[in-house]
Amino acid sequence: MYYPDLSVFGVDNDRLKSQRLSRLQQAMKEHDLAALMLTDWLNIRYATNSVFMINLRATAIQRFVLVPQSGAPLICQRELSRRPRDPFRRFDAFMFGMRPPVATRDFAAQTKANLRELGITTERVGVDCLNLEAVEALRDAGIQLVDGSRAINQARAVKTIDELQLIRWTTRAKEKGYDLVRAALHESDLPEERLSRIMLDSLLDQGFEAGSEFVSIYESSKARTHNEPMGTDMVVVEGDLVICDATVAGPGGYYSDFARTFSRGTPTTQSRNRYREAYQSLQEALPLIKPGPCTELFNRFGKHSSSRMAGLDGFHGVGLCIYESPWLRGGDPPEYVVNLEEDMIVALEINHYPVKLEHLLRVTDSGAEILSRYPVDPELVPA
Repeated sequence: MYYPDLSVFGVDNDRLKSQRLSRLQQAMKEHDLAALMLTDWLNIRYATNSVFMINLRATAIQRFVLVPQSGAPLICQRELSRRPRDPFRRFDAFMFGMRPPVATRDFAAQTKANLRELGITTERVGVDCLNLEAVEALRDAGIQLVDGSRAINQARAVKTIDELQLIRWTTRAKEKGYDLVRAALHESDLPEERLSRIMLDSLLDQGFEAGSEFVSIYESSKARTHNEPMGTDMVVVEGDLVICDATVAGPGGYYSDFARTFSRGTPTTQSRNRYREAYQSLQEALPLIKPGPCTELFNRFGKHSSSRMAGLDGFHGVGLCIYESPWLRGGDPPEYVVNLEEDMIVALEINHYPVKLEHLLRVTDSGAEILSRYPVDPELVPA
C-alpha cells in the first residue's frame, strides 16, 4: 500500500520532500549539471515524493522528470485525472521505446522544449537511465546529455532526518515478523514457503508497501544443504539452521536490511562453531565502520587481505532500494575503497554459511549506531 501522508510514522512530509530535493540539487551543482532527467521510478520518487507506474522502466516510460539546479521539478507524463502538485507537462510520446522511431523524436523535441522553458539550452543535462535510441535523439536535438547517475547516487547515499525515521520504523516493524518466525520454528516443522508467508503477511499487515523476498537457507546434520531464495517446499527439521533475511519496502518505500540465523531445536556442534566464528567477525568489524576511507575495514576482507575475518563480505547502502550507494564487497581491488559519511545507512554482512549475520548501521560522527537491535538466537549465541 502507498501512504501519501507519512506523518503517522513520525515524518514531516514537506520536510522529507524539500530536504531530498535540496540534497539532489546540491549534488547537481557539484557535478556541473544544469538539469537532471530522471526516468527511474525510485529516483523520481526521491526528487518529487510521488509514485507512478513503478513496474515500468526507461525503455517503456510513461513519465519522466526534469530537475533544474534550482526551483521545482517539472513532471512530464500522460494526462491523468489527478495531476501532480509539482509543475506538470503533458507527455504524449509515452512508451516511445515500443513505438515507431517518430515517437522517440517527438520525445526528444518535447524534452528540448521543456528544458528551454527551464532556461536551459546548451548547458549539461544529466540522465539516470535511458535507452540508446533516446540518448542519440536527445543529442541530435542539440542537448548536451551526460551521465547523471553519480549525482543522484551521491544525493541518496546520505539520509535526511525523515528518511532515517522511516528506516528506523521499518526496522522495528520487521523485528515483529522475525519474532513470529522464531516462534514458528519452536512449534512445528514447517516448509520454507510457509515461513516466508508468515513473515510477509506480518509486514504487509503493519503497513509495508510491498514484499520482495524472504530468504531462508538451511543446513542440517543430515547433510541437507540449500541456498535457494524463497518459496521451496523443504521442511525445517530438528538441527536445521534458518537464515532470516527479509527485504521488504516499508512506508515511504524505505527498506531495512538485517539478517539473523535461528536454530530449529538443538544445533549441532558444527553449527555452534560456525556461528561463533561469524559472531566474532561481526563484533570485530563493527568498530571499523566510521566516517572516512574504509581502509582499515578493507584490509580485513579485501582482495589482498592477509587477516580476513571469517565470512565478512563488506557492506552496502540501504534506502529506497535494498542495494544502493555506498557499496564495498569482498574481493574488491584496493582502488574500490569508498569514504563513509555521517548519516549514511549501511548493511554490514557476515556470510559465513550456513550462518548469516547482518547489522543495519547508521554512520555517526564517531562510529556506527546499530539500528538492528534484534537479538541473536539464544541457542547459538556464544557464551
